[in-house]
Amino acid sequence: MEIFTLGSAPGRAHIFGMAAYMIRSGDTPMGIARNHGMSFDEFKAMNPGLCNAQNQCRVLFPGQVVQVRGGAAAQPAQPVAQPVRPVTQAAGFAPQAPPWMEVALREQNVAEWTNGDNPRILEYLASVGVRGGDETSWCAAFVNWCIRKSGFRGHNTGLAGQWISYGRAVAPTYGCIVVTKPLSAGASGHIGFLHALDGSNVWLLSGNSANRVRISAYKRSSLAAGQCFRWPV
Repeated sequence: MEIFTLGSAPGRAHIFGMAAYMIRSGDTPMGIARNHGMSFDEFKAMNPGLCNAQNQCRVLFPGQVVQVRGGAAAQPAQPVAQPVRPVTQAAGFAPQAPPWMEVALREQNVAEWTNGDNPRILEYLASVGVRGGDETSWCAAFVNWCIRKSGFRGHNTGLAGQWISYGRAVAPTYGCIVVTKPLSAGASGHIGFLHALDGSNVWLLSGNSANRVRISAYKRSSLAAGQCFRWPV
């Protein structure tokens, strides 16, 4: 299984006979190996921990660095989406996620409490002016809280469906806001940050997913109609 995300720029630096290759839009482990004249087994050996014995690989994201053969002449695949915002790469090609994504990643596993209310979730809800327990639908509140914590203007609504008009529309890009259709009668949809794509799913980092903040898969068919990939302005 090859799971990947979209949007950033490539970079390479040759080091001691190997090359440090920076992941770019559309890259997959198999494609990187092929484009640098390597077998997949050779690529795995150069990047221990990236893929397991069943050839299942961890999510690749733009800016992540992997090792390839030094001096390989093959060119990486062409990007399928352009970056929507300039991203400054730290020395040594260290990846840098959008600031709101960094905030959201730190919140993973925040969950509703069986007895009482988790004060962190109440904090999310307060960011959109909602007063209620942690059983209140809070996926949109989580997105709003993360956006505001990172210094950007939120949308200040707890209704996921209303985020379809937030910011500006973009191509699917790591960290962009994704809106889905309502998952049940009377709901306004679900919302989260794009972490990865595969052939049939979008993988979202979102709140109120099985009552917690987590990364989980949603069918591409569940995406809201229209321009459902959004970016802060």
